[in-house]
Amino acid sequence: MANKPILIAAAVVLLLSVGSLAVAGAALGSAEEDFGSISADDYLTEAATSHEIQYIDEDGFGSAGFFILIEAEATDENDDGLVDACVDFQFTVMAGSNDVTEESSEVDCTRSATNKFDYEGGEFYERGFLAVAKICDTYDDGGGTNGDQEVAEDVESCTVGTVYTVESTTSMMVFDSDSYAIEMLGVLGDFLGELLGGSCLGFIGICCGVILLVLGLIVGGNQQTPVIMNGGMAPQAGVGYQAPVGQMPGQPMVQQSYAPPVAQQPTPQAMPQATEQAPASQIWDQVDNQ
Repeated sequence: MANKPILIAAAVVLLLSVGSLAVAGAALGSAEEDFGSISADDYLTEAATSHEIQYIDEDGFGSAGFFILIEAEATDENDDGLVDACVDFQFTVMAGSNDVTEESSEVDCTRSATNKFDYEGGEFYERGFLAVAKICDTYDDGGGTNGDQEVAEDVESCTVGTVYTVESTTSMMVFDSDSYAIEMLGVLGDFLGELLGGSCLGFIGICCGVILLVLGLIVGGNQQTPVIMNGGMAPQAGVGYQAPVGQMPGQPMVQQSYAPPVAQQPTPQAMPQATEQAPASQIWDQVDNQ
């Protein structure tokens, strides 16, 4: 007979495991919606000739900074490897009355850099935006290699909490890539936590539940096996066994041989011998003769 307590425990573990897998499935179902709710346009300013940005680094590990975007075609008529619209673009970065353009910004007019966001699946795909400069990018992502030597990235220098003013003679937009990346990483972390946590607990729980189920089917419940003793029935529950006289408790019981009683023959009793007595008349006759 199956062990009911173990089977009940197996059922509970399996139910909890199915619930964990359901959480993981819900995370998969909501992932597209969660990521789709994040829009890069929420971190992009309107086109203007002047913008104010504030450098914030709450975790102290640096910032992805701000990108200056312009609407232009990525053409290179003089074949110098640089996008003409980027080369022609001029801007300044001011910290109060100080011009900090050199130390706080970086210009990269190569085609790969200007098309940073204009690729299939990119934030501003097929919208004609060129990334012509970046400001306050304090992450040292590595500058690549020059032959066999590694080239360090030109990290911009910005002060936490400082408000910078970006000015240009042509219209431009500013994209806060750091805030955008933080929100994306936050959603990704929540998704991975729900997915990995639910799926791992679910699979582990199913394995444990199956093991308990098999044990419950194999291991029987508490049953008393009847023991047939020589010459009689098994002792009933609650009736203790009393060892025979002369036998210590715990010693094996020695079976004694049994012999039927021998019938004894009756012994004949001696009959009392009769004592001969003289007749009374003879006694009186003897007296008279004297």
